[in-house]
Amino acid sequence: MRQMIMGNWKMHGLRGRGSELATEIADAIGPVVAQRDVVLAPPFTLTALIAPILQSTGIGLGAQDCHAEAEGAYTGDISAPMLTDLGVRHVLLGHSERREHHHEDNALIRRKAVTAQKFGLCPVICVGESATQKRDGQAEAWLTRQIVECLPRSFQGIVAYEPIWAIGTGKAATEQDIESRMTLIHEVLRRHLETDDKTPRVLYGGSVKPEDAASILAVSGVGGVLVGGASLSAESFLGIAKAGLSSAS
Repeated sequence: MRQMIMGNWKMHGLRGRGSELATEIADAIGPVVAQRDVVLAPPFTLTALIAPILQSTGIGLGAQDCHAEAEGAYTGDISAPMLTDLGVRHVLLGHSERREHHHEDNALIRRKAVTAQKFGLCPVICVGESATQKRDGQAEAWLTRQIVECLPRSFQGIVAYEPIWAIGTGKAATEQDIESRMTLIHEVLRRHLETDDKTPRVLYGGSVKPEDAASILAVSGVGGVLVGGASLSAESFLGIAKAGLSSAS
């Protein structure tokens, strides 16, 4: 299965810099897209702007969230069909920052996933444990609950594992930590989705940097990486995207 490199720009970038960054990445991505899937998820305000820049480059256009309803009186929200209308194909759902700052629970994330799939979007569901849950030995139970409650049985998307305790700290989880979590997540997915062959891709997201990307991507069960801060620099993002690819220059 091809690995995915997904960049989450979060709430960063005005039109000038957003256009420059997308162009810089698009101009140098050629060696990567032959071997890996690459997706950029800019702020909503930049979606229409960078869509034509990414067209024909092999880079997919992503979004950072969508509403659980297709339309309605929901001031300030963005719907799944609005995103597909702009050419978006992947949408992040349940990111730890939205769970924290917008108080999103598992039931809401599940509704969003169902709606996203209905309108042709590939949901990328984020799961992860806090430092307290990790310390108290609750991580495995919490991750299991998130997967079971967030993913519908008909799930056809991607899962992103975020060790919340590592996000924004500059410190990634150890390879042993990541492999342990990947084993757990794939097993829970296998049971929940009742599949005997292969489970959805599981990305790792947690302060990924160019210098540790190759070792993370080589961990068993890792289907790619979700890149936050490092995706705001073309040099850093491309370094991660090309990590471990011998033919990439």
